[in-house]
Amino acid sequence: EICIRKYISAEVLESGKITAPGKKLHDILREVSDEILLLEETKGFGIILRGGKFYVKLLGFSPEEYPDIPDITGREISLNATLLKEMISKTYFACSREETRYVLNGILFDFQMQRLRVVASDGRRLALYQNKLEPNFQGKYIIPQKAIVELLRLIEKTETDVIKIKFSEKNNQIAFTTPDAELITRLIEGDFPNYEEVIPDRSSNRMKIKTTQFYQAIKRASLLSTAESIAVKLEVTKDKLTVSKITPELGEVREDIDVEYKGEDMVIGFNPQYLLDVLKTIAEEEIDFELNGTDKPGVIRLDSNYIYLVLPMQLV
Repeated sequence: EICIRKYISAEVLESGKITAPGKKLHDILREVSDEILLLEETKGFGIILRGGKFYVKLLGFSPEEYPDIPDITGREISLNATLLKEMISKTYFACSREETRYVLNGILFDFQMQRLRVVASDGRRLALYQNKLEPNFQGKYIIPQKAIVELLRLIEKTETDVIKIKFSEKNNQIAFTTPDAELITRLIEGDFPNYEEVIPDRSSNRMKIKTTQFYQAIKRASLLSTAESIAVKLEVTKDKLTVSKITPELGEVREDIDVEYKGEDMVIGFNPQYLLDVLKTIAEEEIDFELNGTDKPGVIRLDSNYIYLVLPMQLV
C-alpha cells in the first residue's frame, strides 16, 4: 500500500541492485558511527557492510523478488512544504482508529479549485485546515494514516520548500515527491462524509482563554479520568471557567480560570484527550472556544483557516 523511494549521494564503483532485510539493516546502521561505509554484494545475495574496523554480513534475497515500484503519471501540483506540514499536523490526530469506519481512517485532501481543505474526523470530532491553492485544481482524495505519518517524516527531513503531488486516477494512487525522496501510497476508496453540513455558525457563547492555561488545566483534570469515567466537567459563568473531575475511587480535582465570557451559564463535559490533542498544536497565545450546549459540538476557530469541532460527553 505504501512505497518510499530515497535517493542518496554515493560513489558507485559498480552498478547493480541489492535487496536487504530493511529493519535489520536499519537497526545496524543506527549503531554505526563511521561516516563512510562500503556496501557490496556477495554470492547468494549476501550483503557486506564495511567501515573502518567494522564488518557485518547479512543475508539478502534476489532483487527480482522485490515488488515493482509504480511510476505515477497524471496530474501534478506543487505545495509549500512548511504549509502542508502545518495543515497535516493540525488535523491528522482526529482520524478514526476504528477499522469499521474505513473512509475515516485517513485524511481527506479536498481540492476546491482555488483552495485546499485538509479534513480529518472520527465521528466525534472534526479538524479542518484550509488555505489558498495555486494553480486551480479540483478533486477529493483520502490518504491513509500510515502514509500521512511517513509524509510528515519526509517533510521534516527535506531541505526543499516545495512538495510535488502527482495523481494516478487509473491506479487510485498518489505520490509526494521532493528532489531526494518519493512517497507513493494507495488511496482509500469511498466517499468521505459531507463535513460542511456539520460546521455550525458562530456562537455568541464564546469563551476567550489562554491556550497554555487551558491545556494545563485539562491535563491535570484528565489524570483522574478512567475508562469508565472519561469526561471532565467545564462550568462556565461570567468571566470564569471551572475545570473539574470527580472519580469516586480516585479523588477530585478542581481549578478556576479567569476568562472572557459573556454568554449563557453552562455545565458541559468533554473527553479531555480530544481537547488536549488540538490544544498542543496551537501556537496562538489565546483561543476562542465556542460552546453550543450539551448536545452540540464545541468549536475552536483560528482566523478563517482552521476549525475544530468536538462533541460533548455525558457527565457521570
